[in-house]
Amino acid sequence: MVKANPLLRVTRRLAMIALILALLPIPSAFAGETIHTVQSGETLFRIGLRYGVGWRTLMAVNGLTSITIYPGQQLIIPDGAVDVAAPVAPTPEPTPAPESAGAPTPVEAPSGGSTYIVQRGDALWLIAQRFRVTVTALVQANGLYNANWIYPGQSLTIPGGTAAGEPATAPAPVIGKQLTVSGRGQALPLDCESRSAVDWAAYFGATIDELEFFGRLPVSDDPDVGFVGSVYGAWGQTPPAPYGVHAEPVAALLRDYGVQARAERGLSWEALQAEIDADRPVIAWVVGHVWNGTPVAYTAPSTGRTTTVAAQEHTVIVVGYGADTVTVLDGWSTYTRTRAEFMASWGVLGNMAIVR
Repeated sequence: MVKANPLLRVTRRLAMIALILALLPIPSAFAGETIHTVQSGETLFRIGLRYGVGWRTLMAVNGLTSITIYPGQQLIIPDGAVDVAAPVAPTPEPTPAPESAGAPTPVEAPSGGSTYIVQRGDALWLIAQRFRVTVTALVQANGLYNANWIYPGQSLTIPGGTAAGEPATAPAPVIGKQLTVSGRGQALPLDCESRSAVDWAAYFGATIDELEFFGRLPVSDDPDVGFVGSVYGAWGQTPPAPYGVHAEPVAALLRDYGVQARAERGLSWEALQAEIDADRPVIAWVVGHVWNGTPVAYTAPSTGRTTTVAAQEHTVIVVGYGADTVTVLDGWSTYTRTRAEFMASWGVLGNMAIVR
């Protein structure tokens, strides 16, 4: 009698277990996990930023073999992730204001200020101008999580502002302008500069493919000369690790496509404001999603030149401003920061920008 090979028996048992597991239904998510439905224009990189997880983690959790995703696809978000894009308060259906109504009249609030009911088409910076207060004061008075998330019917406390319709010694000037610029999510983890460049060029009537644009950027260990590192690298590093590229090579490539573009260093707020007033959006180099950051001096071995870099270097398109706010287009997302927050983030990399 021939004895069965012990290794063969183990192999057969493992194969049987694998077959049983394969036939079992797979749950849509483990306990405590979140399911995210992919929207048009989203990328793994952007979804990871939204929930505070890495794009590689999303690939591993969902068994993905490439970064390609499609609208309607459902992705498992690991336990503990937080949706930072979710508003604090639910958004009800908009209620149209009566046709005969002018500026809504505020009512007195117990704090000595007044209460304003948000109307369709309102933005926080417009409300701030109407009552002669700052956006920051409104955010603090109402405990708002995000200055972009207000909705029709919402009640806002106006902290000590002059109510609309009350007599004033002089009318408050209307300060601000908003441009309409369309954007999409970046296709690759570190190609924000290419995404911003093609969206900016599209505003001026030039159609450029994002991946083609990225492929034509020069490569260097000096970000003032070309793209540093792998575009698939982890975000948040500084050269010579995967990083990105600064304004000069991007502006030069835009000109190759026939788009008027000029790289700027040390651009002033007044100059940026003048660009928006002239209906010209501006590409700005900031930290993260207009966050605080720390400048770092870096000397590139290939050129011997020293330049300023920063972890989480990123690009946004400035599309508007208010009395003390700045509105930016970041991929497909448009959001507002206080001017102080924007200037601090923009200043880390020396007010670097591309203008028309």
